[in-house]
Amino acid sequence: MWGRRRHDGDEDEPEVEETAGTTSESPGDDEGDSPKSDRTGGPLDESEVDLAEARKGRIDLGGLLVKGAPGMKLQLQVDQRTGNATSAVLAIEDAAVQLIAVAAPRSSGMWGQTRLQITQDAKRRGGRADEAPGPFGPEIRLVVPVQAPDGKQVLQPSRVSAVDGPRWMLRATFLGKATNDAAVFQQFVELVKQTVVVRGQAPMAPGDVIVLKPPAGSQQPVDPSQPLQA
Repeated sequence: MWGRRRHDGDEDEPEVEETAGTTSESPGDDEGDSPKSDRTGGPLDESEVDLAEARKGRIDLGGLLVKGAPGMKLQLQVDQRTGNATSAVLAIEDAAVQLIAVAAPRSSGMWGQTRLQITQDAKRRGGRADEAPGPFGPEIRLVVPVQAPDGKQVLQPSRVSAVDGPRWMLRATFLGKATNDAAVFQQFVELVKQTVVVRGQAPMAPGDVIVLKPPAGSQQPVDPSQPLQA
């Protein structure tokens, strides 16, 4: 469905860019008049909801509360160095969105600088990255070479959006059919909008990943490439 890559010491995630880019983004204070992300309609911060009520209608992953959907499979992806779950993939048939939330400065967002990093990485790997309007503001549309399960090299498209919230940034990478089917894409956009970010009040450096956990009643698989079964 889409390429994956796992390295010792790096988290296992859909191969859309170098894994280090997901855990070491730097705040972008030098973006000038770079367009801001649009959080109208969500995703939400924990301070904007009744957490008890929000948890009733969502899957509780600790740092994220995500909406379920018919036929949806949930996969947590693990940083092999720490054993912490750092991103969640929500998949429905041949489409998916990967969600990863990181801490951000109070004074400025991070998406401007992160877009630059993603673009540079895609070009370094021989791919293409184009900025275009997206559902949350500017997004990056990627086409990068990845290794398919059969060992062949193929071109993988993805669409990367992000939202700068209060002291966090939530990045959403749309994969598979979500990149080229407008109706499917919109379905996943709505899942992102209904996500609640639970950063907590503990001090965190900008770029630190907000750790996730398996939902109650599920069992974390030994192989993090396999979906969780609730």
